[in-house]
Amino acid sequence: MKKILLLSISILLAACGVVQPVQQEQPTPVIQVQTVVVTVIPPTEIVPPTPVPTEIPPTAVPTETLVPTLPPQPTEVLPTVDPAASNNGLTPVNVSNELGKGVFINITFSSDTVSLRCFPREMQITITPNLQDITDAVLYYRIVDNPAALYPSEWQNLGEMDKDANGNFVFTFKGETIHPNLRALDKAWVDFQFIGINKGGGVVDRTQKIERLVTYYKDCP
Repeated sequence: MKKILLLSISILLAACGVVQPVQQEQPTPVIQVQTVVVTVIPPTEIVPPTPVPTEIPPTAVPTETLVPTLPPQPTEVLPTVDPAASNNGLTPVNVSNELGKGVFINITFSSDTVSLRCFPREMQITITPNLQDITDAVLYYRIVDNPAALYPSEWQNLGEMDKDANGNFVFTFKGETIHPNLRALDKAWVDFQFIGINKGGGVVDRTQKIERLVTYYKDCP
């Protein structure tokens, strides 16, 4: 029975034509598109080197100089200068112009002591004439016992004084200048008086007696 059935089917199929095999539909291939990102690097810009100037530009002068403020410094105390130390230990004497009585001014003794046998053995006397008529000056001195002052000597004339380039009259008074008869005192004052002489030899005027300013020592004090 089965054979009959199979035979019948075969005949039927043959009558209908050749059966074409059914082709299976192939799946559409999926095309994957891959995006490639390309980074473009711009070319490096070449910066030309800065030219070096051949001339050195002048230094700019500041319009204002700032001076730093320093803290106050302590005031320096200068040492006191002893006039006697700068005059070989001697003390000069400046006679008041009142004693010059307008006849002579700037009367000075380079020392207030003079000695016969010890230092200082001499001193310099300087006076300036204060009257136009005076052309010369005569020096007088006397010795007075110190400290008693009981027996002043007579005034002794030492003659005319010398002139210097500044119009002053000068005289170097020494211990030996004192008359030998007056040197015996161990200590005494030497008093002075100055007389102005005119061109004709007459007396114009004289100073006051300059007393008790210079001390004479026979030996060392």
